[in-house]
Amino acid sequence: MSFSETDAAAARPRIRDDLVVGPALLRGAGYAHVIKDPLSGRLMTVGEREHFIISRLDGDHSIADISSEYRAEFGRVLDDRAWGGIMGTLAGRRFLEGMAPDERTPSAITREPASLLRVRLPLFRPDERLGRLAERVSPVFSPGFTLTAMVLVTATLVVIVWNLPSLVGAAAGVWERPWTGVVALLILWGVVALHEVGHGLTAKHFGARVGEIGIQWRFPLIAPYCSVEEIQLLPGRHRVHIAFAGVFVSLLTLPLVVPFWLAAPEGGAAHTLTSMLLLFGTAAALANFVPFLRLDGYAMLNHALGTENLARDSAAHVAASLRDFLSRGTPAPRPPRWARNVYTAYAVLAAIFYTALASLVLWWWFALLEHLYGAVAAALILIVTAVLVTVVYRIVAVRRRNRIANKERT
Repeated sequence: MSFSETDAAAARPRIRDDLVVGPALLRGAGYAHVIKDPLSGRLMTVGEREHFIISRLDGDHSIADISSEYRAEFGRVLDDRAWGGIMGTLAGRRFLEGMAPDERTPSAITREPASLLRVRLPLFRPDERLGRLAERVSPVFSPGFTLTAMVLVTATLVVIVWNLPSLVGAAAGVWERPWTGVVALLILWGVVALHEVGHGLTAKHFGARVGEIGIQWRFPLIAPYCSVEEIQLLPGRHRVHIAFAGVFVSLLTLPLVVPFWLAAPEGGAAHTLTSMLLLFGTAAALANFVPFLRLDGYAMLNHALGTENLARDSAAHVAASLRDFLSRGTPAPRPPRWARNVYTAYAVLAAIFYTALASLVLWWWFALLEHLYGAVAAALILIVTAVLVTVVYRIVAVRRRNRIANKERT
């Protein structure tokens, strides 16, 4: 679509009414929106300024009107060259009213590059099947069911805490019957699979797309995963529900184990097995709420705050703030005040958490090695391990940075 110099200012372009524009997501110092073409299935991410313009391409605002509002909002002028680029991009995407959309293309699955710490093996794409299943089990998404289930889960957690010493003692019987540990591990692995299905069902209930289900190596565990696509198009509360759904399913399995634990004779294999399921099932479910482990709790916090990648942006903000303070140069773009506070608080708390976690692991490992080999050998083993881990991490980080740089150049 082109505009002559005489009628450009008076033109009133309009984007297609069927385009889906997602809510604002804080990305670093600014906001971003995801736009989906429902006919072609393509997605496009735009920044705050681009969204400002696109949201006013409604057929009522003229080019001159939008330029005036843009200048008042951002203090910059949109000249003919800028408008040519904007309209050219929209026309190329066939986002403008009256343009025939592209034919629907198979949706691409976005995967992180494989590394020594994380590898994904996709098994199948269950979007349609999960969509039909979500319709059949729609009552489970009602407030009444959720409230009832949470009361039952809370009562179960109270029982577990009240009987914690006896559960720990019974679970220690695994050393006498190692096979119960293997069975418990298989059952808990199945719970993780249900956990991932819970994410997928909830995603379909709220209108997102489930890209794939598979198995992933995520150091140090092998576990199922569920890839939810287009979640950025949903309201924040729906994204929180999707992230919470997996933990919710994991917690719902605990009340099912309690009757078997109560009925099992003390000292028997069934009592040991059910005790382990209650202990490790509870620990695994509650660990998901820790917002520093990049699990469901991290996703829930991200979605609740409306941030795109809280950990990445928090680290970048603190690093940029330190550089600005030390160099006294031109400050980097700053996010909103509330975001600066959130970024700083998250970065500080994450540093404290990982320092405490690393100290605990090192203390436990040193105590074990000292008992086996002596203090000097234990210290040497820890030093060599730390060097190897650092070298591997640097190699992985450099390769990832190079891949990103090559991708941006192409």
